[in-house]
Amino acid sequence: MTYYICAIFTLISAAVSFGFSIEAYSSAKKKAGSSLTTAKYAVSRSLALLVVSIGLIIFISRPYLTTLATAMILVQLFDGLIGLKISRFKTAGPLLTALVNALLLLLLLKS
Repeated sequence: MTYYICAIFTLISAAVSFGFSIEAYSSAKKKAGSSLTTAKYAVSRSLALLVVSIGLIIFISRPYLTTLATAMILVQLFDGLIGLKISRFKTAGPLLTALVNALLLLLLLKS
């Protein structure tokens, strides 16, 4: 059960990250230049994390879930740090997500 709770939360985290990268891509399409290229890279990386997280719901693998959960914790942590310059919401949301995902990962590792 702990596996699925951690996997589902990691999936949600990856889906939110993918959503924000799609939003960045949509905004960058309106502007020409390097911001569009950067947004495309963000979409490709976020999509890869999302696909793997979906796979971990279907194919159970604690080592891969540990790796992906750690990656998503770092993504959310860095997003929260970047959000410091934007708004409290863009800081608190990712940092809270990173904290919850870290706690779930610790529970998974202890079980």
